[in-house]
Amino acid sequence: EKLLVLTVATKQTEGFQRFRRSAQFFNYKIQVLGLEEEWQGGDDQQPAGGGQKVRLLKSALKQYEDKEDLIILFTESYDVLFASGPTELLKKFKQAKSKVVFSAENYIYPDRKLEAKYPQVRDGKRFLGSGGFIGYAPNLKKLVEEWKGEDDDSDQLFYTNIFLDPEKRESINISLDHRSRIFQNLNGALDEIVLKFENSRVRARNLLYDTLPVVIHGNGPTKLQLNYLGNYIPQIWTFETGCTVCDEGLRSLVGFKDEALPMILIGIFIEQPTPFLSQFFLRLRNLHYPKQRIQLFIHNHEEHHVMEVDSFVEEHGKEYLTVKVIGPDDEVENAEARNLGMDLCRKDPDCDYYFSLDAEVVLKNTETLRILIEQNKLVIAPLVSRHEKLWSNFWGALSPDGYYARSEDYVDIVQRRRVGLWNVPYISSVYMVKAKALRSELDQGDLFHSGKLDADMAFCHNVRSQ
Repeated sequence: EKLLVLTVATKQTEGFQRFRRSAQFFNYKIQVLGLEEEWQGGDDQQPAGGGQKVRLLKSALKQYEDKEDLIILFTESYDVLFASGPTELLKKFKQAKSKVVFSAENYIYPDRKLEAKYPQVRDGKRFLGSGGFIGYAPNLKKLVEEWKGEDDDSDQLFYTNIFLDPEKRESINISLDHRSRIFQNLNGALDEIVLKFENSRVRARNLLYDTLPVVIHGNGPTKLQLNYLGNYIPQIWTFETGCTVCDEGLRSLVGFKDEALPMILIGIFIEQPTPFLSQFFLRLRNLHYPKQRIQLFIHNHEEHHVMEVDSFVEEHGKEYLTVKVIGPDDEVENAEARNLGMDLCRKDPDCDYYFSLDAEVVLKNTETLRILIEQNKLVIAPLVSRHEKLWSNFWGALSPDGYYARSEDYVDIVQRRRVGLWNVPYISSVYMVKAKALRSELDQGDLFHSGKLDADMAFCHNVRSQ
């Protein structure tokens, strides 16, 4: 009862839902500041910003000013996970013997020139991180009382300047969590962190200091690593329980009459000579879903396959709601064709889902469309792999330059030793996108171009950044 968590979230993003889920798992009491407020605090692309968070915190603290023994944790939410509960958090805070404890990191930000003013440390991280701090309510009130900045001023710089002023540091009684006992900032520390599986729970362990941080923060360019950790922590997937979130938020299609089922636009892409194409069309027809609720968009780039496509459309086209074919003579390139397919769904108010399917994918499971719709996600791919090979249609990680990197769990997932729902940075070949996402977050018409990236990589890059 002596602990309150304050966080800022203007929108309930998937990152926020993940944060809230981990908080509920440990029964943290959370108060969200700024919901539905316009975010003015700058974006990830700009170096500083975040002043809006200080303003919201300052105004929220007014109601707690007489609560001498209330301890408040202030943290980010979109890129934060709880790995342990309030009891451990309070114990570690009290062991720190300060009235306010800030997270610490390896990098100084946003002003390198301040480095000389920082106290030296024998061991641990030296610089303040503003993404997480914990303290007694009166001390936090004192910490933010001088804030008069703009919403897009730097919160990090504001707190840094207070910490670097020896008088203020002493009077508020601030210290840093040098050894990541409470807070783990991932930026500059990825080599320090491993997953620790223990009795149907998963923690992040800091190997450098041999600590088990309570709050994990994917600050700076480490969002993808946080996504990876979030596939497990605190109990999303464990060896004992398997996947604990696979049944969350499902949309059941049981009992729906055919004409009431969601409308799907299937985009089919034949980008190179593909063996067994007639088999592919046979499998398409065998999908257990009413054809009158399916529209087809076919992009055939290969002269060689024109006859097979024509005969499929001639014999079976009338079974489907609509069929549109773009052939080799139309000279439409891969990325352009994929944009066109998505746009057809985006612009059709009746389209509920867009299903992208490359001709080399063998869909053996006739229930694929229903299973994916029932998962009720904005963007989701079924796992497909090559027989007895490690090739699949996803990557578990990206290298710093944005290309393939193997994640620790990649082989286990491809070989079905770990079955679940995985947040990954890259998918290709077959995936489903909700039309409502195409009309909102993903409404920019060109999702398949980005710099020099291939169409599939550009698509994933654009979806992640939106």
